[in-house]
Formats: sequence, structure tokens, C-alpha cells
Amino acid sequence: MKIYDSLSDDLTRFIHAQPLFLTASAPTHGAHVNVSPKGMSSSHLAVLSPNRVSYIDRTGSGCETVAHVYENGRLTLMFMSFGPSPRIMRLFCRGRVVEHADPGFRAAVDEIVAVRSRIAGEAGPEARSVFQGARAVIVGDIWRVTTSCGFAVPMVRLGATAPADAAEGDEGADGGAVVRAFQERDVLDRYIKGQVEKGIMPRYQRDNNSYSLDGLPALKAARRDGGESLLWADVRARATRLWHEKVAVCVGFLLAVLVYRVGSILHLL
Repeated sequence: MKIYDSLSDDLTRFIHAQPLFLTASAPTHGAHVNVSPKGMSSSHLAVLSPNRVSYIDRTGSGCETVAHVYENGRLTLMFMSFGPSPRIMRLFCRGRVVEHADPGFRAAVDEIVAVRSRIAGEAGPEARSVFQGARAVIVGDIWRVTTSCGFAVPMVRLGATAPADAAEGDEGADGGAVVRAFQERDVLDRYIKGQVEKGIMPRYQRDNNSYSLDGLPALKAARRDGGESLLWADVRARATRLWHEKVAVCVGFLLAVLVYRVGSILHLL
């Protein structure tokens, strides 16, 4: 394993060349550790600087990453090579959330699109600038980068050319067997577009994105649409976290009392 403090040009190119990445996050005291796969083109992840990345978080049935980042800011992103040169890369980040209702959301999206457009200008698919159902931008401030060999990750082999509806194992145009490589799905785009056109996206977010599996507050806009008091919910979540840390709180209180008593005795002497 190699450890870096930031991303080099080589590591940045590696990130932008991958078709997918994984996000990992966890609550401070809850039972769930969340791992989510993301398509690079649908999430539009971009390296903004040697120590900063961001990606567009589109509406889904869960909201774990947003809730966890709000609570403790811990975020890990993982990339892996599926080609002949093996590599696994992890970005350990301090995350933050820019929701679609926040004043800085449009600027955060434009910053990502600018980077992706530059990459597309060099080589790659055209960068899109409109993302229906985008509920937030997740920004990761990188404090550590690690790379490892990645020999356990399988390669994706490019097989024969064939029509899009050909099944794996069919004979391709050049006579070889068709072996599937990565292909983008348009289901999410079509589903979200339908929700937006019907005007039911806010209700969907309210029902599915207000809280995490561990009951942590998640998307603020969804909670606000549900008529919640954000302050009360956040105070309740903070109180719950302190309750889980009651041993540390008690030890700290006892140490403070001990220091006070020792100080009083020394003052009398």
C-alpha cells in the first residue's frame, strides 16, 4: 500500500477514467455501515483540486451518505481498475453536503460540469449540465489517499462488436463471442424525469430521504417540506449522540471534579 497526502496528476487521471466508484460512510454510533455504488457519468464526480473532489447526489430510495456526512463528516470514496493495469484507490475525506435548496448549489454543480466538460473535450462522452432529481452535491476534502495493487478485482474484457440487444455469449459481427463491458442504464433518468414532470419529487424525498436507517436527520429540504422543526430534530439527534457517549461524558466530569479538588488543595497549601 502507498499513502499520499493529496492527488497527483496521474492519480487524478486514473479517477476520471473509471466508469464507477463506491462511497462508504457510517453513523458515529448506529449499526449500519453504508456502501453505495455510483456511475461516474450519472454522478459526474470531478477532482476539483489535489485535495478536493465532489459529485452530484441524485435522488434515491435512501439517504445514508447525506445523513452520515451531516452527523460526523466521515466519507471514503473507492475507485478500482477493471483493465490490465490493476489498482485500487481510496480517498479518505471530510465530507460536506450542499443541498439543492442551498444558495451555493448551482455554483457547486457548475464547478463539477466545468471539469467534466474539459475532460470530455480531451476524450470521452459529452458532459451534461442538467441533472434532474439532483438533491445535493457531496464535497469531499481529502486528507489521505491510499493505493494498492487490486489483483483481486476482475478485468472487464472487450469482446466482439455486436448489436446493443445481443446477449452475452452470442456471436459478434467479427465472429467472436460477445463479452459485455460497462453500459450505462437510462432507467434512473427516465424514472426521475417522470417524477419531476408529475411534480411528485418533493413528496418522494420527504417520504424516503428525511432520515437514515439509524434515524439520523438527512435531507433538510425533505424534512422542511414535511413540516418538521429542523432545530428540534437536530437537538434531539445531538442529545441521542451524547447519550451514547455517556461513559466519556461521565469520565470527563469526574476528571474535571478531580482537577478542581486538587487545585483547591494546592491553593490552600
